[in-house]
Amino acid sequence: MTPFIYASDEAVTRAWLAQLDGLSAAMVGEVLPREASSWAATGFLTVAVAGGGTVPEYRFESPVMDVRGWATTPGTDAPPWNMARNLATSVQAGTYRREPRFLELAGCGENAVVKTAWVLGKPRRAYGDFGDYAVYALDLVLNWVPVAKSTP
Repeated sequence: MTPFIYASDEAVTRAWLAQLDGLSAAMVGEVLPREASSWAATGFLTVAVAGGGTVPEYRFESPVMDVRGWATTPGTDAPPWNMARNLATSVQAGTYRREPRFLELAGCGENAVVKTAWVLGKPRRAYGDFGDYAVYALDLVLNWVPVAKSTP
């Protein structure tokens, strides 16, 4: 018997980011792809849980997600800060839409509805180990609930 796979904060965040203007599922993940040439033209967003909470009486999730916008120009030592900043700003702009968002989650036994989203603070430069990578970080709050997948 295959175990049931619940919707996770990471899966919901990846799906929410992928539906924003100018972004796609290929540009979002939990880890940065090893081969920079596969994402250098578009940039890449990584997501990780940084905090948050859950309503104890029912499943209403409210994670604070660490979202990082990565950009690079392979073969140079010039980090493309504008591209990384634009990725972070695109996430921030996506929070200005106030209507709930239904998200189909691949690989999960549930879908989700994001009720509200907002950014805590401002996008900020973050520095990594790679001299030619530009990174902008922001803290994203997504209030979401799981919804059952319809069965045929």
